[in-house]
Amino acid sequence: MKEKMKQLLESIKKDIIYLANEVEHALRQSMKALEKQDTDLARMVIENDEAIDKLEVKIEDQILTLMALQQPVAIDLRFIVAGLKMNNDLERIGDHAVNIAQTAIQLAGEPYIKPLEDLPRMSEIACDMLHEAVNSFIYQDSELARQVCARDSEVDELYDKVVKHLIEVVKGKVNQLEQAFALARVARDLERVADLATNLCEDVVFMKEAKIIRHHLEK
Repeated sequence: MKEKMKQLLESIKKDIIYLANEVEHALRQSMKALEKQDTDLARMVIENDEAIDKLEVKIEDQILTLMALQQPVAIDLRFIVAGLKMNNDLERIGDHAVNIAQTAIQLAGEPYIKPLEDLPRMSEIACDMLHEAVNSFIYQDSELARQVCARDSEVDELYDKVVKHLIEVVKGKVNQLEQAFALARVARDLERVADLATNLCEDVVFMKEAKIIRHHLEK
């Protein structure tokens, strides 16, 4: 029974890592599509989202089956609870990548009202956070998870900067409002990705230490 449990947990872990890598790739590709105004690449991100959704459902089924057929305790139970939440958050990151890809298609062919400097920086930090969140999961490194959580404020600050700059750029320019709103949505998507990467790290801390650090409860 213990060996079967171990095999199931390892299978779930591998699938979560694979899902995370696919989601990170989708996010990077969607931002590349936006920067390069590459509609073919954007459509590829959108089409590949179905595979991400299917994997998310597969992982959830595995976890629920394990809970029904096995009797996990202690750290194994924490892994299952955290894994279920991480699975959902990773799928949501994939949805944000799709949102950005859709915006890339919407704005294709239009000259940007401002250089895309802060959005790529936001993307790079959010992707780094996601990547390191996955590493903290792989190696059960709660200290690394906490370091990733601390970076969320960097993305928040950039989000505020982007929105304020867009407001300044379009003042009195009604014809540029639609693009400004679209770019602000991209900034919001990236801000949410950073939040979700933070969620992943909070789950790693719970998994490893049985501590809930959401809402700064650890303090």
